[in-house]
Amino acid sequence: MNSYHAASRVSPAQLARLKETLSDRDRDVLGFLAQFRYATTSHLRRRYFTGHTSQDAATRATLRVLDRLLQQRLITRLERRVGGHPHGSAAYIWHLDAAGERLTRKTNSPRRRYADPAWPFLEHSLQITDTAITLHELAATDTLTVEELQVEPDAWRSFLTPQGRTAILKPDLFATIASADYDDHWYLEVDRGTESLPVLLQKCRTYAAYKATGRARTEHGVFPRVLWIVPTQRRTQRLTRAIAADAGLPSRLFSVITPDQLTATIRDPECIHAPASRKEEA
Repeated sequence: MNSYHAASRVSPAQLARLKETLSDRDRDVLGFLAQFRYATTSHLRRRYFTGHTSQDAATRATLRVLDRLLQQRLITRLERRVGGHPHGSAAYIWHLDAAGERLTRKTNSPRRRYADPAWPFLEHSLQITDTAITLHELAATDTLTVEELQVEPDAWRSFLTPQGRTAILKPDLFATIASADYDDHWYLEVDRGTESLPVLLQKCRTYAAYKATGRARTEHGVFPRVLWIVPTQRRTQRLTRAIAADAGLPSRLFSVITPDQLTATIRDPECIHAPASRKEEA
């Protein structure tokens, strides 16, 4: 089912009563979908249903909650599943329904509509969701804390170029990961391998232009590291060489990894090179 129910089917009074019945975890699930738009059953299990004896038990508990929120018309799911083929209930893709969107909408924010998305957009969105959950999982097992995690459009930054034009930096994610000694700031770019290298280099130039304004240093005390997460080792090598060959790019600003390297990189940014985005706490 991929219907997005009409908001008028749930009256303000019904919505208020419904809100009172929600558990803290229900609210967390709705808030997560409000922030990241799309998530699979597996994503939500990994994020909010971790205290179970097995993955199967956790999946069953996840589905019980999601099915209840579905019946309450707070969330709904797409007909398609991950990969475009049936892979069981863990492959359902969920998003807010109209009542859930109303319940989580910030004051004075426009209504967000969920049209059936094109697969490339949906796949990219799910990869961003997966990256965010991996960061939270890392923090749950290490002496790290996810202090801040922003996705579009909250992660975007507008600025003036030297030519006086308005430009917008559009990272997929912005994250601040804290340890006992450091705050590490990251702009994360999730690349699916579909864009040409010139397109990626142009985005790198936008980062360099934003760095030159000094606004990020004012906001964070340092300029965050830009972390490209690309699908293959070959693409890692190609993008790294292309950045190094561009005389206008500060190559130490950028790191390029594959998804399997994300955890090690966040744990120890120096495994790539000495970080430009690390600030020792007083």
